Amino acid sequence: MRAAVKRARLFAGFLAAVLLITIAVAPASVDIATGIRHVVPTGTMDECGTKARAALGTYLQNVSEPSPGEFMATGPIGPGVSSDTTSAGTIHCFAYGSGYVVTFTCTAEAPNNPYDANSLCQDLLANFEGKPQTALATPTPPPSGCTTATLVGTWVSNDSKLTLTMTADGQLTDNEDVTGSWVLSGLSVKLTYYGYHNLTLSPDGKHLSGSGYSLTRRC
Repeated sequence: MRAAVKRARLFAGFLAAVLLITIAVAPASVDIATGIRHVVPTGTMDECGTKARAALGTYLQNVSEPSPGEFMATGPIGPGVSSDTTSAGTIHCFAYGSGYVVTFTCTAEAPNNPYDANSLCQDLLANFEGKPQTALATPTPPPSGCTTATLVGTWVSNDSKLTLTMTADGQLTDNEDVTGSWVLSGLSVKLTYYGYHNLTLSPDGKHLSGSGYSLTRRC
């Protein structure tokens, strides 16, 4: 089983590296769950693979088998999901006597997932075993209108020459199709648009100012 543990650690490191790419857009952390091990005394590797694909496909997407007995998927699946790399899971099948051993490894990026890696892995295991599963937490509807929780919306400069459309994935586009990005922390805003700028959001969520910008949100 040393090989199984080593492969699980390598997979966890790989997934963490993939998920960390998205942190460049918005503040996030990566939660990792590994070490879940299930023994089936009697069974075939084909049976294990079928169960692994079904379990992964229930909660994630893009199920693949990058190497024999190793099944991977990314996710999540659901309305309003803008990225399929905010969570991931792997199920390894290893021949063992007359049956097989299964290991589970999961990652989940927070706050972009409302559940943690362990919750995902526990449901993958339950699905694999055909046991009752606890529904994973689902995202709450994103705030709309003028709010200090997000910058999503259309922002117009005081002279009406500049319009910035900001989206929930931390991106922005101006009225000439020039793109950039934004990060909100409290009332402090880091704007990447023709350089880097520090702005301040007003307590009512309607105004952005600083670094030569003065913007008002349409809401």
